Amino acid sequence: MALHPREMRDIYERTIIVRKPTYGIIKGYHELPYICLGNPLENNEGALRVRGKIHVSPQFVIKPKHYHPNYGDVFGEDGVDVAIAGRMFGFLGFPNKPVECSMDHLEVAHVSGTLDDLLQDSLNELERMEDITTGVIITPESRYYQISLERFIAHILEDEFR
Repeated sequence: MALHPREMRDIYERTIIVRKPTYGIIKGYHELPYICLGNPLENNEGALRVRGKIHVSPQFVIKPKHYHPNYGDVFGEDGVDVAIAGRMFGFLGFPNKPVECSMDHLEVAHVSGTLDDLLQDSLNELERMEDITTGVIITPESRYYQISLERFIAHILEDEFR
């Protein structure tokens, strides 16, 4: 089922960025590690955790439309849930800022416990590791977590271009 643009915008706006990178953001190429958390895809107990690293180049990029990356180019094919792999991915949040994105790796896991427990565990783990580069995001709709990742990228770019 395809989402209507209003539904996509709603997911985008309801995304919660709990933690963003605290190191200095500079114009240029960024590696944005993230942990995206949400409710389970099915009505099961537990929560969904998606971990990965996105490489973003917010510098001016001009290229023909036929060279734009597809979902697999950005997020990779390994470890992608079949139900998620068929979803449309696009950049709603920064249509006027030409960017190029690629994905280093993607880890999708259904984890036992509540979303609140998983959030606290993730924040504690990052603190123990003294990790100041990983963002933490809560998606309101796990099936379309890519929209929440887009919100995370847009948030970083908004800070950079101020």
